[in-house]
Amino acid sequence: MKKIKYISIALLATFFMGSCEKMEVDYDAIPVGDDMAQFQIGHYTPVTTSAENNIYKVELDGKLLANNTNVLKYYNTIPGASRFYYAKPGKANLKLYQGTDLKLVFDQDITLIKGKQNVIVHDYNTSPIILERNFDIPYPLDPSKATFDTDTIGYIRFINLMYENEGQPTTMKLQYQYQYTLHPLYTNADKDAGLIPDGKKVGDATGDATKSAWLNLGSPVAFGESTGFQPVPVKKTTYIAQGAARIDFRIVVTAANGGVPGETVMDNVDWLLKVNGKLYTDYWNITIGRYTTHYFAGLRNKATVVKAYSYAEH
Repeated sequence: MKKIKYISIALLATFFMGSCEKMEVDYDAIPVGDDMAQFQIGHYTPVTTSAENNIYKVELDGKLLANNTNVLKYYNTIPGASRFYYAKPGKANLKLYQGTDLKLVFDQDITLIKGKQNVIVHDYNTSPIILERNFDIPYPLDPSKATFDTDTIGYIRFINLMYENEGQPTTMKLQYQYQYTLHPLYTNADKDAGLIPDGKKVGDATGDATKSAWLNLGSPVAFGESTGFQPVPVKKTTYIAQGAARIDFRIVVTAANGGVPGETVMDNVDWLLKVNGKLYTDYWNITIGRYTTHYFAGLRNKATVVKAYSYAEH
C-alpha cells in the first residue's frame, strides 16, 4: 500500500510540474516610451453643476477610455492625479457622452503630441485646448529654495478658461495673484533671535495674522493659456506634520490687458476682476510639496459663475 501511495504522489507531482511548465503567463501590456503621447482629459465646458452634465463615456478612436465606473465629472479631469492615458502622437478622434442616457455631446478630432499633456474640453462645438505639461522643477525640492522648519513651498498652475457669456471666451488677460500669512508659527530662527515670549516654544502659534503683499503668480494669461507651475510659500500651521496653509487668491486685469472699470473690473485703482457683479476672491488650503492646477472656468456674467476649480496633480 505504501508503495502504491508513494507512486501515486510521484505521478501527481509529475503531472503538476508538467502542467506548470506548459502554462505561460502573458502580461498584456505595452511599455510607454518617450515617443508616446500621455494625456489627461479635462471637462471645463461652462455647464450647470448637476450630475446630468457629467460625462459617462469617453472614447478615443472608438476605444473606451472611461465609462460609468469612472465618470468624467463637470469641471474635473481624468484619469486622476499622476495618471495618464496614452496613445500614439498624431490625429485622433475624441468623443464624450453626457448623462446616463449617453448623449453624444462632443465629437472632435484632436492632435496629440509626444510627452505629457492636458486635453481640455471647454466648448462642445470647438476643438479642445492641448497644453503641454511642464513639470520642470526638481523634486525633491532644492533646499536653497525654501526652509524646512515650519514652512516650505507648493506649486500652483493657473489656466484661464473664462467665458464672458455662452460661446464667448474672454479676450482679457488675467493676472492671478496670491497672498499668504507671514508668521503663523514660532520658528527656530525666532528662538535664535530671542523673539519667542515666555511660555511659548518653537512650533506654537504666534497669533499674528499679518499677511504678505499681493504677489503675482506668473504672468498674465489669455484664454487657453497657462502660467505653468509656480512656487508659492506655504507657511504651515501645524509644526510636526507635512502641513498645509490657507492661501488667498484674486485676479487683476489692467487696462492694457482689457480691463474696463465698472464693466469687467471693480474700479480703476486696483483693477480687480468683477464676476457676476461682485469682486472675485477665493482661497484654498495648499499642502506642502504638492502640485495643484487652478482651472478658472465658467461664465463671468451668468449664474454658471466662473471660479477656480482646484485639481491636485500629485
